[in-house]
Amino acid sequence: MDVIDGLSRFKTWLDTPNPPKPPKAPPVKRDYMAVPPFDIQEIPGAMRKEFLTNSAKLMERWFNGELNYGPTETDVQAEINQKGDPYPPSMYDMMTIKLEWVLKYRRAKEAYDYLINTGARSPRAYQALQRILRRYVGRVSVNTWTACGEKLPSLHRHFQFTFANVGSTFAQKIGELLIAAQNKNVPDDLVGVLGSFNIYAAIAYATFRRMDEVEISGIYVYIKDSYDFTDKAGEVSQYLGHWSKNGVVVVPYNGAAAALNNPALYIEYPVAVGNAQVAGNVYYPVQNKDFRQWALKHQRGGDFIVYSDYRFVPLNPPMTVYL
Repeated sequence: MDVIDGLSRFKTWLDTPNPPKPPKAPPVKRDYMAVPPFDIQEIPGAMRKEFLTNSAKLMERWFNGELNYGPTETDVQAEINQKGDPYPPSMYDMMTIKLEWVLKYRRAKEAYDYLINTGARSPRAYQALQRILRRYVGRVSVNTWTACGEKLPSLHRHFQFTFANVGSTFAQKIGELLIAAQNKNVPDDLVGVLGSFNIYAAIAYATFRRMDEVEISGIYVYIKDSYDFTDKAGEVSQYLGHWSKNGVVVVPYNGAAAALNNPALYIEYPVAVGNAQVAGNVYYPVQNKDFRQWALKHQRGGDFIVYSDYRFVPLNPPMTVYL
């Protein structure tokens, strides 16, 4: 009987339909807005919101330019592009940056004052003057601006003899980070335009008193810089700030990572300022390599050379150079 009863119950269990599945829970409505990826083409607009007007002008020029870049630092210095050709004439900006505007920034004015008062008369500058002036022995005088066809790139190539740097030493880079920190982590327009740059001095007028004695009565002072996104080989890609369509913030760790060439310090993820659910409040890290990747993808984006206007500075007393 027990066996028959067990078989009967087992048959009943087999014939019983499966119980209905419980209904699925309704989807949870999430109260947030998806944050779209950041497009670096939004940076010029963000620059204007931060009152970085000249920075925006130069970056828009870069986006609108033909594809042009120096693959290495050596190529950038020689102004040779990815085709192995000299930069075309369209890759020289001679109008945007004015020396008077640059010198409104204290660090630039300090470098300028050093250059005209001390640097132009330094032993290294004197040796450079000797090398240049030996080419012109036999002349009575040299008016360099006329000799160069009134073209600043030619003047720089033939008669530049010394410079003062702004923002290129480790201490100066830290100083830039401190400036940004004082300005709510927003860099100033000079950083956006030129970053680290040099103020140059070139001979203006030279008079040969004797075959071996030359008097320099004045110099030309100007700025030349490369607007490019080429990184030095073996170094961390240069950090350019965290950007959103609303502006920029500087993360000190990333500035230190670039200054120390230590990728372990680099923060590769976005940061939020305020409500992270709002797209404009999310700031994305941007490096040189992001612009190079964009340029290669879109086959445009032109690195170029920036020249300021030039200023004649008389030397009082004149410099005497013995050849």
